[in-house]
Amino acid sequence: MYQKTLQSVFLACIICAISSSALAEPAPEDAFDYRVAVMTTLKGHIVAASMIVRGLVEDDGYLVNHALGLANGVAEIHRVFQEGSAVGETEALPAIWEQPEKFKAVMEKSEEATRNFHLVVAEGGDKDAIGAAFRSVGMSCRGCHDDFRVPH
Repeated sequence: MYQKTLQSVFLACIICAISSSALAEPAPEDAFDYRVAVMTTLKGHIVAASMIVRGLVEDDGYLVNHALGLANGVAEIHRVFQEGSAVGETEALPAIWEQPEKFKAVMEKSEEATRNFHLVVAEGGDKDAIGAAFRSVGMSCRGCHDDFRVPH
């Protein structure tokens, strides 16, 4: 009986250790690397979508995937700029952490613009509607880049 109890306690300790390490905050470097990966993915979707919207390449049904990728990626931005993750060579300006309410408001505009773009594309919107929705996405990206990213 004692051995079963000891095994149960040992198993519970292992489960707690694994669970707490899974819930731990990521190291600043890991948070930074993750942010770079998300932002790189967004760049890929925006460039590909732009080429399709401008008629440089055929859509072939892929614009909806890029629109969804943008909407999903932008929805995650609020969590990839964690306090203390401004490590390494970053284009993120300190204003992100110094003006969190302003940053949040800009992110909400981007989320709305990308969700709308995806909706217009998914519903088979005409070229003009798709173009207008895509321009809104671009303006929302610019709104963040103007105030919260190192200028290029």
